[in-house]
Amino acid sequence: MMTTLNLLKLSVILSFLATALFAQTGGERISLAGTVVADNMTGLSYRVRGCITSISKEATNTGIAAINQELIKLDDRVAKMAVATAVARVKDLEAEVGDSEFSITTVHAEIIRVQEEQDFVVREFERTRLLFQRGLVNETTLEAAARRKMEASFALERIQEDLQRALSGKSRAEIALDIGILELNARQSDLEELTIQAPFRGVLLNFNPKVGDCVSQGALAAQIYKPNDKSVETFAFMNNLVDANQFGLTVGNPVQVIRVNGESCPGKISLVGTEANLETQSVKVKIKLDPNCAVEMFLNEGVKIDLTLNAR
Repeated sequence: MMTTLNLLKLSVILSFLATALFAQTGGERISLAGTVVADNMTGLSYRVRGCITSISKEATNTGIAAINQELIKLDDRVAKMAVATAVARVKDLEAEVGDSEFSITTVHAEIIRVQEEQDFVVREFERTRLLFQRGLVNETTLEAAARRKMEASFALERIQEDLQRALSGKSRAEIALDIGILELNARQSDLEELTIQAPFRGVLLNFNPKVGDCVSQGALAAQIYKPNDKSVETFAFMNNLVDANQFGLTVGNPVQVIRVNGESCPGKISLVGTEANLETQSVKVKIKLDPNCAVEMFLNEGVKIDLTLNAR
C-alpha cells in the first residue's frame, strides 16, 4: 500500500516537472491535416455565343498556357467582314476630311483674290470720284464705279460665307470620322471577344472544348491558376484558439507542410478565420506555401501541417 502511494506521488511530481519544462522550452509540434488549393483561381468564360472553330493543341496536350496564348477561337467570319467594312468606312471618311481641307485651302486662296480685286475697285472708285468732283467724268461713270465697288464688297462677303461653310463641313467630316473610328474599334472588340486568351502563364483546369461545339455567352471554358501560387486550407478546433500563440495559430507563424512522400514545404499562416462552424467547433486556417516548392504540389493534395508550439 505504501509502495503504491509513493509511486503515485512520484508520478505527480514527474508530470509537474514535464509541464514546467515544456513551458520553458517550447519547440513541441502539433499536426493538422489540410488540402492544397490554388490562390486566385481565374475562370475563362466565353464572352459571346458562337461555335468553336479552333483549339490550341499545345494547351490541350500539356494543360499549360503561356501568357496571351490563344486557347479557343469561335467562328469569326462575320466579325471579320464587319471589321473590313468599318475599315473601308474610315478610309472613306478620311478622304472626306481631306476634301474638306482642300476646299478650305481653295476658299482661302479665293478670298485673297477677291480682296485684291476689291482693293483695286475701291482705288478705282476713289479715282473716279475725284475726277467727277473736277468735272472730268459724268455721274453715270461715277455710279458705275460705285456699283463695281458694291459688287466687290458683296463678293467678299459671299466668299467669307463660303469659308464658314467649308469650315463647318470640315467639322462635320471630322465628327463623322471620329464616329467611324469608334465603330471600327467596336467591331475590332467584337472580333477579339471571339477569342479566349490566357491572362497569364498557368495551369489549365477543365479545359476540354471540341471543335464544332456551339457555346453560349458566359459559359465557363476553363480555369487557370499560377502553379507557384498555392495555399493549404485546414481547420483548427476552437480550444486551440483559446491560446493561439501557444499553439502557433497566429498569422505570419511559420509552419512545415509535409507531403505523403515525406517531402516538406515551408509556409506561413496567412489567415485564421473569425467565423466558427458551430457543429464542428472549428475555424478555417489558410497557409501560404513557399512558391519554390508550391509548384511541385498538386491541387487537392492531402498534406500534414506541423505547427511549432511557442513558449508562453
